[in-house]
Order: sequence, then structure tokens, then C-alpha cells
Amino acid sequence: MVQIIHKAPLGDMAESELFYGSIPDFMRSSRFADDDTRISVVDYDTDKAMTLARVFKVSGMLRAQFFHTYDVGKKKDGDANPKVIFYVGNTADNLACHIALHDLGAIISPASTAYDVNDLLHQINVVDAALIVAEAARADVAREAVAKAGDKFKHVKVVVFEELLEQNRRVRPNLIRVAPIVHLSKEQAYTTLAYLGMSSGTSGGVPKAVELTHFAMTSNVQQTAKNAPNLVDDDTVCSAVIPTSHIYGLALFMLHMPFLGAKVVYHKKFDLVEMLEGQKKHGVNYWVLVPPIIVALAKHPIIDRYLDSIRANLKTITSGAAPLGGNVVDAVQTRFTGNTRGTLPNNRRIVIYQGYGLTETAPIACLCDPLWDNLNVVTVGTLVPNTEARIVDENGDDQPAFEVTDARALGDAVRRGDKIPSGELYLRGPQIMSGYHKNPKSTEESFEYVDYKAEGLRHYQDRWLKTGDVAVIDNFGRIQIVDRTKELIKSMSKQVAPAELEALLLSHPDVVDVAVIGVWQEEKATESARAFLVVRDPKVDVVAIKKWMDEQVPSYKRLYGGVVVIDAIPKNPSGKILRRLLRQRKDDVVQGLDQAKL
Repeated sequence: MVQIIHKAPLGDMAESELFYGSIPDFMRSSRFADDDTRISVVDYDTDKAMTLARVFKVSGMLRAQFFHTYDVGKKKDGDANPKVIFYVGNTADNLACHIALHDLGAIISPASTAYDVNDLLHQINVVDAALIVAEAARADVAREAVAKAGDKFKHVKVVVFEELLEQNRRVRPNLIRVAPIVHLSKEQAYTTLAYLGMSSGTSGGVPKAVELTHFAMTSNVQQTAKNAPNLVDDDTVCSAVIPTSHIYGLALFMLHMPFLGAKVVYHKKFDLVEMLEGQKKHGVNYWVLVPPIIVALAKHPIIDRYLDSIRANLKTITSGAAPLGGNVVDAVQTRFTGNTRGTLPNNRRIVIYQGYGLTETAPIACLCDPLWDNLNVVTVGTLVPNTEARIVDENGDDQPAFEVTDARALGDAVRRGDKIPSGELYLRGPQIMSGYHKNPKSTEESFEYVDYKAEGLRHYQDRWLKTGDVAVIDNFGRIQIVDRTKELIKSMSKQVAPAELEALLLSHPDVVDVAVIGVWQEEKATESARAFLVVRDPKVDVVAIKKWMDEQVPSYKRLYGGVVVIDAIPKNPSGKILRRLLRQRKDDVVQGLDQAKL
């Protein structure tokens, strides 16, 4: 089998350019680390603000508390790297706490504040937690989860985050001086875990703990900065509305932005009005969002009240975690600027585009510069430096780049059912996970291994991650995600991508949100697409929407499974549609089935 390896168009960074050390030492290497004048993090709710220099001072006090009061870093029972679950929403103090724990050698496993007792219990067992840092509002949930975990975890303490911060004021300087700081050698940097991020994995199933090293996390900051030099700088002001319990928010708001000198405005949770008010108050010029929020920017009437501030300040919106339709971007840019190019009367542009990554890629694998001439929103950009890709079809054959000058034409080709060189996206690079914690079977299934020494490759080129995403790469190096392999609908023996149908339905003026799944129709012996719609007006004729949709796609892509009106599309905190919950629904009123003729 001949491998076709696609490389980053910008080229790779030299080995000597990559940082080998701990995350805290990497952050200390930022040119803003000693700047005590430039605000790095601020809370929207409380207006509490800190420079990066202040963050390091606070982290020193927290490090002393964790070491002297909670024994983190004392290597009890031979555990030099205790696992700490961080069960806290977005706050400006999170970065200081993470630095403190990493300085002591701890491995952090972020937990969503949406987790209930059973969710947290599962995480405690998966990561072998030694300590839980919980916000006050979730402390009782954490205690109940520990109690349910049994004798094996009876030693696990629950530390209330707000109390920890309050006690910081009483930490004596001598306690800070004697609290150790763990520095990592080159080899330790790429073998020592920094995070255990919870993910369903590239093949789905119950949440697994993704092993991410210090090297994986710091490399990804360098890769992204190299590939998109005009995205973040020391004039950037960004809203942190994506949960930092998810690797997407954590990496961008707690590593990428502070390291590059940006100011991050933390929102405890997502609220559209608060996000808009924060943009207006702080002059936010960069939004890191997920598709559901971008859909709201296109359709929610309240946006009109904030257009003056958006037009005066906003430069860029990047989207990730789930597919984003080009028609949604067109609608947002037209609303903000009056045209689909996003050009304001003063010739300044508001750029909206997508990136791509996974928890397993720490998180960014693809992105491009917002000023790149070949940027196209229907793609997820190009491979970041030092990342390689393969496109492997269902027969195991590697696919070449697709010759195209207009990326949207590729979408047309997909809709026509044209033969295009698509396949599962395989990735390798310094940001790739080490594996799934305590889950060798899933780790084995997710990788194709390489004898990198025999082939004269770098240490991080030892394996290909099978992402589970179907992709195409074009002659500009741009990658377009067709869909998840496990989500593809097999209709009339042909594959149908839910994301494509969702993007089309979202362009209908009466559709606020949508999810598409496959349903088995016994009488026709095939799987068919069914759409779950959130509509603007409950009186709208959804069968008419279905008819409108069916007229625009080939027969096998039509909504023969009917349509269902629901109040909200179930999604996880990062914006991914929870299709399994839709598949589990019973007794839905399905409309349009009488028109389902094959």
C-alpha cells in the first residue's frame, strides 16, 4: 500500500524551535510573563483582573497551599503525579491554579460543571483521582461522588475553590519558598502527562480519559501561532465563553491567549446577552465560538442592539468543535457588515472561519491565518506546522489532494454524489495524545503504529491517529470535513453526511437549529435521514420545510425519515450534537412520513 502523506503548507518548525519543558516553564518563557501592567485575565462578573505576572504570584501561593495542606507533590505512596479533578467553571483564577498544580507535578483532569454525581463518579474511577478542586456550587456533588466511589477513593479530598482563594491571603512567604517546582527534561516533557481530558474518543462510546503531555500542549501553542500569525497578538481581547473544562477552551484561553499577550474576558457560563455586554464593555475583538452560538448571531433579534460595538471592535470569529455551514457564515457577515465578504465601510473586515481539532490533538490540528488569501469558511484551514495527514478510504487506500479552486464547489460535488477522494483523516504530530488512560484496547484501535526510528523520523511521528472524521484535502492544502464516520447515514446503499443536510436546513429562514440522524425503515430496508428541527414559530409548516429541502438534494439524501419539532437540540458543552440522545427518543410526532417514497 502506497502512503500519500499530506504536509503543512507552511512547512515545519525545526526540532530546536519546539519547547521541551513543563507548561508552567513554557508560560514563564512568554515575553509577557514579567509584565505587571498588561491585563491578561479578567472576570466578566466581578471585574477581577490580573496581569500574567500577578497570575504567577497567585500560583505560588496556591502551590504552597496544595503542597503543605493537601500533600500534592509530596510523592505519597510513590505517586509523583497525583491526578486532580478540576471541577470549576470559567474564572480568571483558573490559570493560576493550573500552573500551581502542574508545578507540583500533578496531572489535571478537567470536569464539566454540567456533570452530575454519576458523571463525576465515572471520571473519578477512570482517572484514579487523588483530589478534587470544586467550585462551591458543585462541592456537594463532588462529595457525593466520592462517597459513592467506595473505599478505594475514601482518601480523596474535596477542596472548595473559593475557600482556597480566600486562604491565599494567609500564605506566608517562607511556605512559598519551600514548596517545590518540578522542572522537566526533554524526554520527561514528551512523556509526562499534564492533562487527562474526558472525551468519547474517536470511535465513540463512554467517556475516556485522553492522555496529553506537557509537550503536546506547549507544541500546539507554537504550531498555532506559527500557522496563524495574525490571529492573536498583544492587542487581542477575547471572550472566554467556551468551557475551560473542555480542551478547546482550556488550551485557547489558558495557554494560547495569555502566552501571546492577549486579554481574556472570562464568562462563568455562556449567556448570549452577557457575551454581547462583555464585548461592548471590554472592546472584545476576537470571539472563539461553537456553531450554535454563531447561528444565534445570525438569527437572534437581540444582536441588533449591539451591532455598533461589534462593527467598531470585532475582527475575527473562529469556530470549532462541530461543523459550521458556509450559509450561516454568510448570514452573520451580511448582518454585521451588509455583505458576505464581511467588509465594513472603512474597508476593515470581520473574518469568520473554522478550525479543526479534537481533545486527542490538544486540540488544534488545522487552522489558517485570518488574512490568508485562500481562506474559505467551508474548510477547516490547513494542517498546522509539524502535523501530517493521510486520507484513507474505506478500502484502506490513501487518497490524493483534490484539485479545486473554489472550496464551495467541493460541497456541490458532494451534494451531487460525485466521486471525490475522501476518506478517514489520519493525523500525526507533536500535539497528538499518548493514548486513552487505562484503556489499552481503545488506544490500540485508535492508532496505526510506525517504526519511527527505523524510518529516521522524529519521536512524535511514531503513530497515526485515526480521527474518525471523513475528510477531503484540496490543492491549497485546505481540509474539508465531510462528517464523522460513525455518524454517516447509509441511505439506498449510499453514504449521507448529516452535517451537509444540517447546513442546508439552517439556511431556511424558519429554522433556528437542527440535527439530522439516520433511522431504519424496515418496510424499505434502508436507513433514511430524519431531521429534528427547532423552529422560529411553532405554527410554521414543517412539512413545507421538508419539501423545500427535498427539492434541493438527490433522492437518497431526502428526509424520508420525516421531521420532528423539538424545543432544543441536545449538545455537549463544546457544541457537538448528542445524536445518541436523539436516537433514543420515543413517541415523537414525526411529520412528512407520508411523503417518503423511494
